[in-house]
Amino acid sequence: MTTNHALPKLSFGICTLLTAVGMSVVPSCLGQAGATPTPSLPANAAYVPTMTFDVASVRESKQDPNLPHMVGGGFQPHSTSLRLQNVQLYYLITMAYRVDIHQVQGIPDWGWTSFNVQAKSDSEADERLAKLDDKSAALEQQHMLQALLADRFNLKVHWTTVEGNVYRLAVAKGGAKLSPAGSMEPDAQESKWLGDHPVPPLHQQGDGRLGYTFYGHSCGMEDLARILGQQMGRDVVDQTGITGKFDFRLQYSGRTADDNRENDPMKWPPMIDAVQDQLGLKLESAKGATKMLMIDHADKPSEN
Repeated sequence: MTTNHALPKLSFGICTLLTAVGMSVVPSCLGQAGATPTPSLPANAAYVPTMTFDVASVRESKQDPNLPHMVGGGFQPHSTSLRLQNVQLYYLITMAYRVDIHQVQGIPDWGWTSFNVQAKSDSEADERLAKLDDKSAALEQQHMLQALLADRFNLKVHWTTVEGNVYRLAVAKGGAKLSPAGSMEPDAQESKWLGDHPVPPLHQQGDGRLGYTFYGHSCGMEDLARILGQQMGRDVVDQTGITGKFDFRLQYSGRTADDNRENDPMKWPPMIDAVQDQLGLKLESAKGATKMLMIDHADKPSEN
């Protein structure tokens, strides 16, 4: 039996897109051969990834969910080194297949268990990855994580397309309110959260009392539309016509006014209003095709 859940709110933590962090490696039986085939890459992806991890550790997290903790992590840039903390199956799948949680169906009941994941390949693989362009390196990292999920979680999936509700991202009346890339340095709070980690194009901070802040640094419309889709629970189609990269801060609480059930005037505005007021963009409801990743089978991994 499978159960679909809404994306849980974090009580405290930092969520980033491919934040680089250090790691150590614990041996595992995961090797370069025998990975279960995964869904085909998009037809326009000329580069075909083949790399897998040499060693990996997947352990259930013992972190008390009621205490402050970090959620997330990622690959070191252009490296096979991966470290993830307190992440659930949906997080691993969205990272491995570059989809959002609303595009995944069939998550099993145990799929909301948190895991710590560490994995790495050898120095030769690192050297090869370091020579690839950003897009090809990202495809290799996705392939490595897909192979890990097939090996340790016995994950089997397939793609399908459904017609459903989407949002169109357009420019609001008065024009966009986006700062040129490089014009907004990390503020004191952002720097405190990031520590020694490099500044990613997009990351979220906050503890939920007032809401959350998205920080954008040299972020393009494609990445912004994707993160808005994650937060709104629908695909967001970029129809702004805006090119280039920008800096911004977006402070919000919930998706729509209905999410603020306590009607707390101290909380930041819902996402659908914040996007228009703070970024000069707007989210318009529409119908459209959504690509869905269906989970056919997944097993809870045993301890290493």
